[in-house]
Amino acid sequence: PLASALAMAMEGDIGWISMVLVTPSKRRQGIAQHLVGLCIAWLEERGLVPVLDATPAGQPLYARMGFTPICGLKRLAGNAGALGDGSMPNGLPDVLRDITIDDIPWIAGFERPAFGAGREAVLRNLLSRPGAVALADGENGFVLSRQGSNATQIGPIVAHNEASALMMMQGALARITGPVLIDALDAQPAIAAQLEIRGFKVERTFMRMAKGLTRPFGDPSKQFAIAGPELG
Repeated sequence: PLASALAMAMEGDIGWISMVLVTPSKRRQGIAQHLVGLCIAWLEERGLVPVLDATPAGQPLYARMGFTPICGLKRLAGNAGALGDGSMPNGLPDVLRDITIDDIPWIAGFERPAFGAGREAVLRNLLSRPGAVALADGENGFVLSRQGSNATQIGPIVAHNEASALMMMQGALARITGPVLIDALDAQPAIAAQLEIRGFKVERTFMRMAKGLTRPFGDPSKQFAIAGPELG
């Protein structure tokens, strides 16, 4: 394969475009634009607004194709595990509990108004992966994670308030070892601030962009970290 692009329909008004990759020797030949165009057409045929999380390098292409900025994100990279200064105990606060597959209907229903679309199949897939750490703060929110080849991605983090989101993030970090990535929304600076205290560094930035939409969808006040640019 020389290039790839993915279009994913979601329940509601939006669809996701991601994994736009082109072999270095084949770049700047219009391949990415052609594939993204096919993804746009596939989603729009289904009445869905195309949305994506663009790298800085990809933003000019998407802007030319009619995408407009919605919100910024930053990827923070660091190491998990309880802090040695006692600011996060090795155990979990009593209010946090492990999520099981039986919780899928609840977390999907909780996330839908916050994210702006339904994606129960995505959440089910994330929760079913080996080694997934998934926690809930009562009925106030949840956090999921997934293991990758080089790091564990923590996200999404969806919560009613900042205190709950921070507690769940810290709880997940206490359960995970090794390298961690978290893609935090710029609108929720407390997430990045807490991670930077732990020694995390900004690795890269993204811009969420949509074609035919100029305002944030869902409820940004309840979104603290995304599942990843490939999933939203």
